[in-house]
Amino acid sequence: MSFDKNQKLEDIISEINRILEPVEKKEMEKVARPDYPNLFLVGCPRCGSTMFTQWIASLQMFSYPSNFLSRFYKTPYIGALIYSMVTKPEYQYRDEFCDINSEIKFSSSIGKTKGFKAPHDYWYFWREFMDFPDVPFSEKEFKQQFDFESFQKELSLIQRAFGQPFLCKGKFVNCYLKSMSEDVTGAIYLHMHRNSIATIRSLLKAREKWTGSQENWFSWKPREFEIIKDLDKYYQVAGQIYFIEKEILSKRKYMGDAYMSFSYEELCENPESVYLKIAKKVKEFNSSFVIPNYSGAKEFQISNPISEEDMYIKEAFNHYETEYGKLEY
Repeated sequence: MSFDKNQKLEDIISEINRILEPVEKKEMEKVARPDYPNLFLVGCPRCGSTMFTQWIASLQMFSYPSNFLSRFYKTPYIGALIYSMVTKPEYQYRDEFCDINSEIKFSSSIGKTKGFKAPHDYWYFWREFMDFPDVPFSEKEFKQQFDFESFQKELSLIQRAFGQPFLCKGKFVNCYLKSMSEDVTGAIYLHMHRNSIATIRSLLKAREKWTGSQENWFSWKPREFEIIKDLDKYYQVAGQIYFIEKEILSKRKYMGDAYMSFSYEELCENPESVYLKIAKKVKEFNSSFVIPNYSGAKEFQISNPISEEDMYIKEAFNHYETEYGKLEY
């Protein structure tokens, strides 16, 4: 499978956004504060975050960035209005859009989903507010460069269009959670983590699938990239996972009540429990939020296959916990 971009698609999406952006900017000038908090899912690559967003999408509890909405990265409000018009039952007329598949499938390829309504990573949207560096820089530089005002206005517009709290992946800000907690109002940070050995194992496989070799770098870089960049693949990936998790855990004190964590394993074993925890957290921010009865799956199968490489993976991860301290959730 090729993960190369479709340049013709990129060009037409860019043109649509260019045409619509002035209208979006005018709406941003008159936007009010959102009624609900926005939820940002943070954590390591391969922690199960795509499966989580698919589960959230299937419950219809929150709004989220779909594959369709991802096309409108400069104009999410307009995109959200169009999406609502063609998908919400109250806007239907004689089944004109009945061929849009409402089923959210729990399958993906390295985070890429299929389907009009399926959740999307939405990275283009995040890049609208800052040119993120390849290796994270300081919180001070982030505060100076990130466009907090426009970011919050766009999120308010998205909520206006959907009438629900908005949830999206926020891994771009894994290393900037102190600044986010200080400068973004009404946000909740959901920290999803997974058994470290399983995460490392999965990321090694993703390297091979995406780049053609487990030796090639893939996905988010921690601040400590210089420490690990010249090491072998096991120590590289173990360090990648370890340092990203350590960074997030070190910022819990700044997020306070806006921080909530759960594991991939917990989600698989008891999704209803995770659902109720998240709903309760939203209700703490807005007491009028109505918690719908849980209607999703009772459990999911945990993906944690044993690998011949596990001995090397465990040795590498133990090195970091011995050298820099154990990760405490």
